[in-house]
Amino acid sequence: MSLLILVLCLCRTLAFAQAEVSDAFPSEIPDATELFAKSFAGISGAQINLTPPSSKQLLALEFGSKLVELKATYFEKRLEEPVLLGSVGDHGDLKGRGKYADLLAVSSQFGGKLIAEAEAAYSTLGFPASSDQLPIMTRLEVHGSWGKAGYGLSNRSSGPGYVSPAGVKIDHARDERQLWADYDLSPYRVRGAVGEMWEENATTHQLTLTRTTATSLYLNKPSWNAGLSSSYSTVANSEHLDQRTLAFTNGLSFTYRFTSLFTLKPNLSFKQEWAPITGLKTDTGSAGFGLTFTPSRDLQLIGRVSYARDSSDDPLRAGSMVNGATALNWILGKSFLGEQSLSLQLEYKNESRLTIPDNHQANFTGSVQFKLLGF
Repeated sequence: MSLLILVLCLCRTLAFAQAEVSDAFPSEIPDATELFAKSFAGISGAQINLTPPSSKQLLALEFGSKLVELKATYFEKRLEEPVLLGSVGDHGDLKGRGKYADLLAVSSQFGGKLIAEAEAAYSTLGFPASSDQLPIMTRLEVHGSWGKAGYGLSNRSSGPGYVSPAGVKIDHARDERQLWADYDLSPYRVRGAVGEMWEENATTHQLTLTRTTATSLYLNKPSWNAGLSSSYSTVANSEHLDQRTLAFTNGLSFTYRFTSLFTLKPNLSFKQEWAPITGLKTDTGSAGFGLTFTPSRDLQLIGRVSYARDSSDDPLRAGSMVNGATALNWILGKSFLGEQSLSLQLEYKNESRLTIPDNHQANFTGSVQFKLLGF
């Protein structure tokens, strides 16, 4: 009883409510500060980021005057994905429920000049995790803004098998550290970032070190905005740190809003990798196009497609990928039960390269989400 009274005294507000969580999950570092995007051929920048599954915020606590804010999130997603075409053997369908649980602590001080976040998440939203995988992500981050300047420092660790709500899967254990800063020049915004990532191969247990320096320039206008980014990376394993692979990446993104109904989002990216020891080069080009149609506040249709291709002196690295997706999000209305909504999503992925059995791998997935009860 004494402990309960103490907690109630510390908590300025205490709510056990099932409130909708924002589409932007806290575990996703913004693209502008992400130095180590998932790669098949650096395609993730052009890949689909459809609305995440509906989730429920199970617990919200606030201590003092926003001294510490705690948020707990949990949801389940039905998994019903056929075996990838071209795979060896016939394992039947993989069915079950993927689970995602997240605990986030946030402390905001000095009017947003200093914000600290600590997060831990468990996820099995992809294929079922094996016994030797640990699908857990932990994150520590400090960021803020002062006038026209923004800044941040983050450290994130992800276990093999972890799948983010946006569908990005981590195949190998990895630790990432990043430092970034930006400045608003109106209408331009300039951003610089540096970071490093250690990744451990799940099979060989070999460590790979990637260090990246990146700069970005953004231009915002009332009806459109554009971004230009460039980065330089070095990649080496723990046994041969002097034998590095160099990589240069340049990207261009553009968003144009015709009216409140249509929004276009094309983007281009080019990456070149070069190994000074072997002299082998790999060129990767990717392009994506997105269209959002919003005929009303309650209805939204999204379509995106992307293509990436590797051209390499090493034939085993040559390949291509096609990725397309469409989604329909519809708010049906409100009743005494709350707000009802319906979401339909379809995604197609086709990858071709020599390292894949039969040189081909295709995957088609779909999901239907219906929200009947809302709080």
